[in-house]
Amino acid sequence: MNRLIHKTAAGEMSLCDINHRIVPLTEVPTEYLGCIHKLADYESTGYNPDFIDTIPHILEDMKERLANPNATNIKACLYKIDYILNAKENAAS
Repeated sequence: MNRLIHKTAAGEMSLCDINHRIVPLTEVPTEYLGCIHKLADYESTGYNPDFIDTIPHILEDMKERLANPNATNIKACLYKIDYILNAKENAAS
């Protein structure tokens, strides 16, 4: 997913609209500025929406595995933690 929020060299934010035109925030109605800042924060995480949706399922599986903390289940949980932590780097490459 391409970023929709861009920053200039001076640090000013702009928005990429539906026609892929760069719009300075001065042209955006003020009631939308909060949403745009939230989107910028989200985009800065590096995670895509589909991955974010899978995290609760991963955590639920880990919870069930940790109810029976044997070596296999702990190893599986460590793998899932690494998967979550490395997902951002894997998506970038």
